[in-house]
Amino acid sequence: MFYFRSEVDFSAAFVNSSITILVHCGTSYFNIYFLFPKLLKQKYYIVYALCVVLAVVLACYLLAIAFYSIDTMSATSKNKLLESKFLIASAISVSYTLAITMSLKLVKQWYERERVTADLERINMETELKYLKSQINPHFLFNSLNSLYALSLKKSDLAPEMILKLSDILRYVLYDGGAKWVDLEKELNYIQSYLDLEKLRHGARLQVQLDVGKIKSGTKVAPMLFLTFIENSFKHGISKRAEGGFLNISISSSDENVQFSICNSKPTQKAAHISGHQGGIGIENVKKRLNLLYPNRHELLINDSSDAYCVDLKLINKPIAKELITAL
Repeated sequence: MFYFRSEVDFSAAFVNSSITILVHCGTSYFNIYFLFPKLLKQKYYIVYALCVVLAVVLACYLLAIAFYSIDTMSATSKNKLLESKFLIASAISVSYTLAITMSLKLVKQWYERERVTADLERINMETELKYLKSQINPHFLFNSLNSLYALSLKKSDLAPEMILKLSDILRYVLYDGGAKWVDLEKELNYIQSYLDLEKLRHGARLQVQLDVGKIKSGTKVAPMLFLTFIENSFKHGISKRAEGGFLNISISSSDENVQFSICNSKPTQKAAHISGHQGGIGIENVKKRLNLLYPNRHELLINDSSDAYCVDLKLINKPIAKELITAL
């Protein structure tokens, strides 16, 4: 309107502006919704470039014909419509519009691709976490039922109490184990129930020490994250020792991190060789879960000596800046 108002009145300037915008819009949409998906995305670069040039030339002549056909310009201005100066100026103007709209289209497409990629990564992570959890639950239940079976064979009076403990544990697994995060206090209660269950099974031959330090209220952790370390301590350590063994566990939390450590005695080489080693979900499962749930926010140290197996795990509560930006 400002450009055309220098030569004609308001109504004529409005008509000329509307014609210009319509031609620019038509050329832009033709480029974005036809040339771009049909040629550029199919990697026909030369054909696409030629089609864009032809579209710009056609737009310039459409503008000249439209302005010449309607009575909104002076005779002097109409005579200049087919001159090279007008055509070049129109070509530059249309090309500028094409460049702007194409840039916006590419930015929008990039944003959509990034959003889809982020959604796929989130779905893949949730799927893998569910798969890892699905490995934990049957594995734990299998071991617990084995323990209960052993007590039932002995007709032990401890079997009813063990069933009660197992019920508490399964209730936690069923109602809280499916969540992404749980209160650390709940996880501690779950660990205590599990240890009580194992104490019933092993009796006096087992020396267990659970040290719970200062626990920051409201601390969240991934459910059943520490279970594999504790379970492995019984399965591959204490259970293979005829004389039993020791198991020391300590847990504490602060505003910055959660600290977990566990150390258990190991069987002699002869005992380990006789009993053999039965594979399971093991440490690799925990490492995968840690990489998914605490990327760059955990420290896992394993010390496997001849007579003891010790693990130190630190979970950093505060996310790093990159993760915070991603979450936002």
